[in-house]
Amino acid sequence: MKKTLLSLLCSGLFLAGNSAYAQRYLTEVFPVVQVTSDIIYGNNISVLTGSPAPQDLKMDVYEPFGDTETARPMIIFLHTGSFLPFPLNGTPTGTRTDSTVVEMCKQFARRGYVAVAMSYRLGWNPASGDQDVRTGTLLNAVYRAIHDAKTCVRYFRKEAAVNGNPFKIDLSRIIVGGQGSGGYVAFAYASLDKVSEIQLSKFINFNTAPPTPYINQALSGNFEGTDATPLNTPNHVGYSSSIDMVFNLGGAMGDSIWLEAGDVPMVAFHVPSDPFAPYDYGAVIVPTNGNFVVNVTGSYGTIRRANMLGNNVSLENPLAPYTDVYSVRANSINDGHKGLFPLYLPGPQAGPWEWWDPSNPNHNAGLMTNPNMSKAKGIAYIDSIQGYLAPRMVQVTKLPGYITTGISTVSNHVEVGTYPNPSREEVTFRSVSASNMIRIIEVRDMTGRIVYSNNNVGADRITVPVTEFSNGIYVARIVSDNSEQSTKLIKQ
Repeated sequence: MKKTLLSLLCSGLFLAGNSAYAQRYLTEVFPVVQVTSDIIYGNNISVLTGSPAPQDLKMDVYEPFGDTETARPMIIFLHTGSFLPFPLNGTPTGTRTDSTVVEMCKQFARRGYVAVAMSYRLGWNPASGDQDVRTGTLLNAVYRAIHDAKTCVRYFRKEAAVNGNPFKIDLSRIIVGGQGSGGYVAFAYASLDKVSEIQLSKFINFNTAPPTPYINQALSGNFEGTDATPLNTPNHVGYSSSIDMVFNLGGAMGDSIWLEAGDVPMVAFHVPSDPFAPYDYGAVIVPTNGNFVVNVTGSYGTIRRANMLGNNVSLENPLAPYTDVYSVRANSINDGHKGLFPLYLPGPQAGPWEWWDPSNPNHNAGLMTNPNMSKAKGIAYIDSIQGYLAPRMVQVTKLPGYITTGISTVSNHVEVGTYPNPSREEVTFRSVSASNMIRIIEVRDMTGRIVYSNNNVGADRITVPVTEFSNGIYVARIVSDNSEQSTKLIKQ
């Protein structure tokens, strides 16, 4: 492993209603990011060369340098590349050091997250003249990548249990996202969990006798990748791979029927004219020869169903809607589907958030779907993506900045009230019921630093002195017998 320090500019103000302030998780508050590269998080069977062989799985970890927080939420981000190695994939991207991956992870870390850029196993046969071979090998490539992403999540939980949590991860707050091919993996991570879902007719090879699913779990392993099979080596068995949310930049879901009520919330960014992944429902086509692979559900259809099932309710507080420019723009063009941000561009385009060196061997091929490619253009799109994504990640995981409406409401009744607010000398937290005891009070400033903490309250009210707090905005986290909620405090 090797460590480097990247000197980065801290910038930005988050707009909440009519107020503007810098705040950890919502804006970039750390000027320097520390990167630990080439960490091996697992080992599994690769079929890239046609002969199964063990392959180390590697990642780079981005952290806010100088951070004193001991429990940071984590975001794992998967690169694009058509499930084939660069440059053989015919695109200018395809590694965990792609410009988009690096910039996304830097911005996450500057906001106070631990960000992980992970590589995953590649390999399928898009050149085959046999549609069953194309479909089967692609589906298995996605399946292997899901295993690798779950291995990565389990790695951090094992490290916390065995080695003292060296990266200081808040294991209760983990998010998975992906770009392009990585978007396919992120969507599938959140939804593919039943045998019936890999036995839909479009995932069956009817040219065998008897017809067989393209994904053979006896060969490739269970959904978690925790059993030993000819093409799967279990990693970190016994640790959870649960996550809180997924997001994608392009990509699609194998089928929207994979989604069920109770699946984690989803946020999607998609260029509707993307030729590689349909915006709603349509075919995956091999770019080089135009051959059909499989029909899938794009971001529009996926988010529409996620909302219909109620899975995206936690993305926002309906009593305090987002008023930032990114949300306003997305809501004006997403047909009311919360969590969806379409990026309309003329002609067939994909990945406007990408850029690369013009000496890249696939430079001209990349320009066909990303004309006028430049670093400035790519970062502008990433800034918009981060601006839309940041408050929704905070809302889902209830981080400081979590939107409440003064006195928090849970299950349609008030649990804990806070008064006076604003305050000069002291703030009282009071439960509406003596039987609903307050257990924990934690107050953080806008950088995420804990300025007050009491983990053993055991009363239906508690008064906290704030005279020594600097004037400004704080976020209080209150855990009671019946709820966990956050609210904004103002010290005058």
